[in-house]
Amino acid sequence: MGTLAELVGVPLDVLEEFVRRRWGNTARYGPKIVPQNIEALKLGKQAAAESGFSLGELAPPEPPQYEQIFTNGNYALALGAVHAGLNFYVGYPISPATTILVWMEEQLVGDGQFVYQVSSEIEAINAIIGAGYGGAKSMTATAGPGFSLMSEGLGLAWMAEIPCVVVDVQRGGPATGLPTKTEQSNLFAALHPAHGDVSLPVIAPGTVEECFYAAVEAFNWAERYQGPVIVLSEHALSEREQNFRKPDLDSIPVENRTVYEGGNGYLRYEASELSPMPLPGSPGSYVANASEHDPWGDTTHLPQRHVEMTERRFSKLKLLEDGTYESQNIDAPVAVMPWGGSKGPSIEAYQQLIAGEVDVAWYFTMYLNPLPPMLLDELREKELVIVPELNYQGQFSSYLRSKGVRAESITQYTGLPFKVSDLVERISDRIAATRKERVAV
Repeated sequence: MGTLAELVGVPLDVLEEFVRRRWGNTARYGPKIVPQNIEALKLGKQAAAESGFSLGELAPPEPPQYEQIFTNGNYALALGAVHAGLNFYVGYPISPATTILVWMEEQLVGDGQFVYQVSSEIEAINAIIGAGYGGAKSMTATAGPGFSLMSEGLGLAWMAEIPCVVVDVQRGGPATGLPTKTEQSNLFAALHPAHGDVSLPVIAPGTVEECFYAAVEAFNWAERYQGPVIVLSEHALSEREQNFRKPDLDSIPVENRTVYEGGNGYLRYEASELSPMPLPGSPGSYVANASEHDPWGDTTHLPQRHVEMTERRFSKLKLLEDGTYESQNIDAPVAVMPWGGSKGPSIEAYQQLIAGEVDVAWYFTMYLNPLPPMLLDELREKELVIVPELNYQGQFSSYLRSKGVRAESITQYTGLPFKVSDLVERISDRIAATRKERVAV
């Protein structure tokens, strides 16, 4: 490090300050580690200086004209959840989601706040459903194996219309899979996690910064449509640390629950409209039933009632069609549209393609279900939408095709993120093939 610092012109005092901050805890690291490392830095700088070789001086970057925060994807999700009003968090340790639980245990403290390490993911999902029924803003975070255990509970939350948020920090799968590697192979599971007709809202951030906003929006969606919302993060985002503009909290809307304040005899599940939620113990109490139910929540097997309630549950998704999206060069016939953490290498590849005068469009949204309607309209006009994604099956392109979009995936399932150079080559090849197909027709 000392040699490199000399080559690029980093002053010694900057390095010494770094060493003191990093290893200054003498109780933990001992009294010798700081002076030994500083001496090593000096020797490295001296050797580089005596070599006569230099790469030039590294100019310090201009500080931005706005305040920043420095964090990783998991902590950004936790911060966003707290801003949204989270007051009930339970979790079970599992890589790569454990640091969210640890953060909550340290930070979510005080009156009206509850954090608990449960004995399993089955307990976690049922606990947040119970808390949501009781009026809390509740969340848990897990990874693929734990998410599988939550399947039945998520079906209950959908059926009983209980707001809650589940974060799935994806890793290589299936089964125990690759606990320390990244993957984007849980989309199908997130969209339809339970048996029966179930389609859950899914938000998948593409950057550390978007993790913060994804958590806020997940709670807003959960309260708005009164049901469970899935946030799909991934290992590559969970530990990625970067700085971004500090959110202006006053400008970020937070949606809270509409609480029923009338008398008894309340029909929470009447007709197709959403209705305020009573708090347990107050007038208007109802049965949160996992079986098909009548307006009071009591079990019914009437065919027409099942039709009405199924249509009610799915119609609520239309309340969530306000998601935003990015777009560039939208007149191009072929588009690149990654999802989740593949956004970073994909947009860099896109920029290189544009610099090389390749005519291609760019789209991205973290709102996967429901997709923004205007985005879908634009995608359906494309000759081809190329989807870089980290799974074998091409899950997002399959999902887009079910929506009437001509989509194909560029897949990778090594447990590693995409390389920009690989994406540039593979996207270029696919665009060239599309041109040949167009000429042949």
